[in-house]
Amino acid sequence: MGSDCCLSTLSGTAGSVTACILERLWSPIERQVIYLVRYRSNLKTIRERARELEALKSDVLKSMKDADDKGEEIKAEVLNWHVETIQIEMDVEWLEEKIEKTNGCCHIWHLDWRSRRRLSRLAMKKTIDIDEHLPRGKFDSISFPARPADLRSLPTPDYVPLETLLNVINSIMDVLKDEKNKIIGVHGSGGIGKTTLMKQLVKQVDKEIHFDKVLLVRVTQTPNLRRIQDEIAKLVGFEIEGDVEYQRAATLSQRLKRWQTVLIILDDLWEKLDLATVGIPYGEEHKGCKVVITSRFEDVCNKMESNKNIQIEELSELDRLKLFKIKAGLPDSNAFDRASEEVVRRCGKLPNAIVIIGGALRNKPVNEWNDAIKKERDSATITVEGIPEEVVLCVTLGYDQLKEVAKSCLQFSCLFPPYYNVSMEELVIHGLVDRLFPGVESLGEVWIKMNSVVAELKSSNLLLEGDREGCYRTHDDTRKVIKFIASERGNNLMAEAGLRKGWPEEELQKCQKLSLMYSNVTWLPDQPECPQLITLFLQNNLLEDIPIRFFERMRALTFLDLSYTSISLLPLSLQCLEKLHSLRLENTHLRDASLIKEFQELEVLILRGSSIEHLPKGLETMTNLKLLDFSNNLFLKGIPPNLISKLSLLEELYVGNSFGDWEVEGTTNQQNAGFFEVASLARLTVLYIHVKNTSVLSTEFDGPWKNLKRFRICVNDDYWDIASTKSMHLKNLTNPLANWVKLLLEKTEYLTFTRSRDLEDVGKLDVEGINQLTCFHLRACSMDRVFSSSLYPRVQNLEELHVEYCYSLKEVFYLEEIEEERSGLTRLKELILVGLPKLMSLWKGNHSIAQLENLKMMKVKDCGKLRNLFSKTLAQKLHTLEHLAILKCGSLEEIVSNDNAEVGGETVQQMNLSNIPTPLFFQNLQKLIISKCNKMESVLPLTIVQGQNQLEELTVISCNQVERIITASGEVSEAECQNMLPKLKILALNDLRKLETVCNGEIAFRWPSLQELHVWDCPNLKRLPLASRSVPNMRKVRGQLSWYEDLQWKDEYTKIRLQSLFTEEYT
Repeated sequence: MGSDCCLSTLSGTAGSVTACILERLWSPIERQVIYLVRYRSNLKTIRERARELEALKSDVLKSMKDADDKGEEIKAEVLNWHVETIQIEMDVEWLEEKIEKTNGCCHIWHLDWRSRRRLSRLAMKKTIDIDEHLPRGKFDSISFPARPADLRSLPTPDYVPLETLLNVINSIMDVLKDEKNKIIGVHGSGGIGKTTLMKQLVKQVDKEIHFDKVLLVRVTQTPNLRRIQDEIAKLVGFEIEGDVEYQRAATLSQRLKRWQTVLIILDDLWEKLDLATVGIPYGEEHKGCKVVITSRFEDVCNKMESNKNIQIEELSELDRLKLFKIKAGLPDSNAFDRASEEVVRRCGKLPNAIVIIGGALRNKPVNEWNDAIKKERDSATITVEGIPEEVVLCVTLGYDQLKEVAKSCLQFSCLFPPYYNVSMEELVIHGLVDRLFPGVESLGEVWIKMNSVVAELKSSNLLLEGDREGCYRTHDDTRKVIKFIASERGNNLMAEAGLRKGWPEEELQKCQKLSLMYSNVTWLPDQPECPQLITLFLQNNLLEDIPIRFFERMRALTFLDLSYTSISLLPLSLQCLEKLHSLRLENTHLRDASLIKEFQELEVLILRGSSIEHLPKGLETMTNLKLLDFSNNLFLKGIPPNLISKLSLLEELYVGNSFGDWEVEGTTNQQNAGFFEVASLARLTVLYIHVKNTSVLSTEFDGPWKNLKRFRICVNDDYWDIASTKSMHLKNLTNPLANWVKLLLEKTEYLTFTRSRDLEDVGKLDVEGINQLTCFHLRACSMDRVFSSSLYPRVQNLEELHVEYCYSLKEVFYLEEIEEERSGLTRLKELILVGLPKLMSLWKGNHSIAQLENLKMMKVKDCGKLRNLFSKTLAQKLHTLEHLAILKCGSLEEIVSNDNAEVGGETVQQMNLSNIPTPLFFQNLQKLIISKCNKMESVLPLTIVQGQNQLEELTVISCNQVERIITASGEVSEAECQNMLPKLKILALNDLRKLETVCNGEIAFRWPSLQELHVWDCPNLKRLPLASRSVPNMRKVRGQLSWYEDLQWKDEYTKIRLQSLFTEEYT
C-alpha cells in the first residue's frame, strides 16, 4: 500500500508537472494561433483605426492651416503629434506593402503562414499604438497668438529728411519724454505729410524712448470702430472675439494693460474718437499708455483733450526746393534753382502737391514746366471740397500727363477704401477684364504691361507704395481729386468703399463703376436700374441674400466681386450677365455653383474658400477662361474627367487643398480628372495643385513645365500655403524621378521632402542642379546626411534649412572631400534641427571652409547624442547669428568645444589658433535660450561672454547640472566685467537646482540695459551679481518670495531698491 501511495503520489506529481509544462508550452502557441485566426479581423481593425487617424489628422491640419493663415505660432505639442502621426502612417504603409506581397498567392496550401502570423501581430501592436495616439490629437487649442510684425520695419520710401519735418519729430519726442503728457495732438493741413511723418516716428522713437509696444493705426474720414479695434489687436498679437461693443473694448483694454509702456498712434482723425469706446486705456487707467493723434484740424486735437498740440508748419523755401528737386530727378546743384523756385512758388507749400508736380515734370525739358502749369491754371477750374487749390492743380496736372491706361489704373485703385492696399494681381485682372491693352489677351502679357504702368504711376507719385510688398495705395486727397475728375469727364465712377452707407440712394442709370466694399451693405434692391454698369464691387459686406431679379437690368456687367460675403445661393438673374469677364466669389458660404454656367466670355473665375461640393455644370464650355481658382474648397467631391483639358486657354490654375484624387493613368472607367489633363494645358504659367498618388513622381508627362513661372506642387503630402511662388512638397520620394519632376526641382525655391526612404543624401537625386533653392525642409526621412561634398557647391542660394525627425541622420554637412573654400551656404540664414537622435555632428570635414557668415537663427532640439555644437573655428564664422536655441539635448556639455579638435564626438582637422589672442564668437547674438540640457555645468565661458555686446535676452531652463551661467578660468576683476553684456535686457533662470552663482567670484556686473530678472526654482542661488547702480533701468524682478528673502546682498540700498520692483509671479 505504501508503494501504491508512493506511485500514486509520483503519478500525480508527474501529471501536474506535465500539465504545467504543457500549459507553459501552450500559452505562446495559443497566441500564435490566435494571431493567425484573427488575421483578417486585425487587418480590418488597423485599417479602420488608420482611417480615423487620417480624418483626425485632416482636421488638425485644417486648424493648423487656419492658424498659419492668421500668422499664429503652432504649438510644439501639435507639431510633435503631427510628426508622430506621419511616422505611424509610414509604419502602416509598410505593413500594407508586406500584406500585399503575402496575399500574392491565394491558394490555401501556398499561403505564407509565418508571414501572416507576424503581420497579424504587427497589426495588433500598431492598432494599440494608434489607439493611444488618437486621444492625444484632440487639442483644446493648437496655436499661440500671432507674433505681431515689428512696425519699425515699415517702409518709408516717401520720407525725405527735410529740416521742417525733423523739427516736428524732435518736438514730438520732447513732448513724449514728459510723463505728464498722455495725449499728444499733431495737426497740419491735408497733404502736408502727417502719415509719412508718423511712420518715420515709429522707426525713430525706440532710439530715444523705450516703449514695450508701438502701434500705428489709420482712422480715416469714416472711422470703423470694429476695424480700428481689430487692427490694434492684430498688432499686439491676438484676435478680439464677439460682437458686443463694450465686451470688445474691455478685452482690448485688458490686453493693452499687460504692457507697462505703450505708444498708440491714431492717424488721420476727422472728428473726436472716444478712446474708451475703442478700448484704449489712458490716464489713471494706464499711466504707461501714451496716444499720439494726427488730424487736419487743431479743433479735433482739442476735442480729444490733448495735453500738448504740435503743428506741422508749412515747408520752408529751402525744404520745398529740396523736395521738388529730388522728386523731379534734378541734380543737387544750383543749375535749375531759378526754374524750380518758380514752379514751387506756383504750386504752394504742401509736400503732397510738390511731390506730385515733381513727378509730373520729371524728365521734361525745363522750358516746358511753366507752360504746363499755366495751361492747367487757364483750363476750367476744378474745385474739390476740402482739398487745397494747389493740391487739386498738381494732381490734375499729374493726372493729365498720364497715358490713358495709367489713368484707368489710377481710377481702379480709387474703387478701394483709403486704407486698402491694392495688389498687383488685382491690377492685372483689371487690365485683362477692361481690355486696357488692345491686342493683348494673355494674363502673362498683361502682367508685363502692367509692370510698366505701375512704374509710371509710382514715378508720378500719384500711386504710392503700400504697407505690404507688391501692394499700392493712393493719398486720400489724390483719391478724392481723381474720383472727381473721372466723374466730371464722363467716367461715371462711384466709389463709396469704406463709407458704410449701404446701397446708394442716388440714381445709377449712368453709373459705370460702383464700389461698395466695406460699406455695411446688408440688403440689396430687388431690381436696380444700372444699364451702363460694367464693374460692381460688393465684397466684405454682411450680405446674406441677393434678390432673384437683382442682375436683370445690369446686363453690361463685366466685372463682379461678391467675395467675403455670407451668401449661400446665387440668384437666377446671374444668368443675364452674358458679358461677364470676371466673377469672384472668394470665401463665401456658397454651396451650389450650378448657376455659374455658359458664361462664354468669362476669363476669370475665383471660387476659392467656398463650400461647393460640385464644380459648375457647363464649366467645360467656358473656353475663354484664363484663370480658374477653386482652391481651399474642402467639400469638393471631385472633378469630372475630360473637363480641365477643354480649358485650353487656361494660364493660371489653382486647385490646392480642394481635390487630390487625380488619376495618373487614363482608364475607360475613369471617375475623376487625370493629371495628364493638367499637363495638356499648353499655356499654363501658374499651377497650384495637390496630387495624392505618389506614382505621379515617376510617370512621364509632356507638359508646360518649362513655362511655369509660379507653382506649388504637393504630392501625397499635406497641402500648405507657402509664401514662395515656386515650391514643391513631396512625400515618399524615391529614385528614379520623372523628367517633369526634375525640371521643376531645378526651378524650385521652397522644397519639402517627407518620409523619403532609401535616400543616402539629397545629392543622390538625379537632378542636374537645385541652384534656385532658398528653403529646404526634411521631415521623417531615412538618410545618413543632408548635404555631401557633391551637393554643397550647388546650394549657394539656400537661406533656410529645417531637418526634423530624421531618425537615422548622423551628420548634416558631410564635406570631407572638400579641402579648399568653395561657394556654398553663403546665404544660409536659418538652421533648424529637431528630433535627430543619432546626430553626432553638424559639420564633418574641414571647418575652415565653412561659409556660415550669414546665419542669423539656429535651433537645435532633441538631438540626444550631440556633445557640443561648434568647434572654435566654426563658431568664429558665425558673425551674424542673432538667435540661438538649444533644447532637450541630453548629452550636450558645451556650446563651443573647448578642444578645437573635438566637435559633436567626431575628430576634425585642427587649426592653429595661437595667433588669435582673443577670439570673438557670436558677436551679434541677441537671444540665447538653453533648456533641458542635463549634462551642461556651465552655459558660456567668460572669454566668449566678453564679446557678447548685442545679447538682449538670456534664458536658461531646467538644466539639472548647471552650477553657474558664466565660467571664468580664474579670479574675475571689476575691469573685466565693466562692459560685459551691455545690451542685456532680460535674464531668466528657471528650474536650475544646482545653480550657485551667475559667475565665479563676487563681482557686481554693470548691466545698464537690464530691465527684467526672472528667477524661479533656483534654491542654491544665494547671491545676485548686482549692485545699487549697476542696473539703472531695472523694471521687474520676478521669483519666489522665500527665495528673495534669503538672498545675500552686497549692500542694503540694492536690496531696498530691487524690493520695490519684486513680484512673486511665474511667467
